[in-house]
Amino acid sequence: ETIFIRRGNSAYVIVEGPTWTEAEANANKLGGHLVTINDAEENKWVLENLNPDNEDIWIGISDKDVNGDFQWSSGEEVTFTDWAPGEPNSIYKEYGKFWSRYDGKWDDASNDDGLVATPPGALIGIAEINLDPNVLPTGELSIKGDLKIGGTITIDISDIKDEDNFEGYTPTYNYSWELSKD
Repeated sequence: ETIFIRRGNSAYVIVEGPTWTEAEANANKLGGHLVTINDAEENKWVLENLNPDNEDIWIGISDKDVNGDFQWSSGEEVTFTDWAPGEPNSIYKEYGKFWSRYDGKWDDASNDDGLVATPPGALIGIAEINLDPNVLPTGELSIKGDLKIGGTITIDISDIKDEDNFEGYTPTYNYSWELSKD
């Protein structure tokens, strides 16, 4: 069973490689790409939640199309990188991975690294699948009625707007009252 982890408007899942190309193809089969990391916070979150054992693991950056011009496989703009010291360093077209040797910093590696890793085929990838936005409902509910013992109150939610009809939304209504002599 494959475990998906949701963060924001993305679902993340481990996919098999062992090469970058195979891992990207497996991410595509799920409707995504190898992970695009947009900032230090996401980089840390991915490391802590999807690579807790600090393994070499494929991410979606490569210079496969133009040597030295690293791009995300998702097509998103590269606005953040976390290369290990001296990386990227290859004169050949290379593929990005978290590098266990440098506690999750990035390395540019040959596409067949999974075939020479120890143990062979140890490299896997992290897929990121973009989800429809989950916009929380907005508006105010109103409570009307006779707030006495035996009275009836009604909750009117007609002002609540749910832009994306997120079915998993369960509103919480907090209420309280107290008795007094007057």
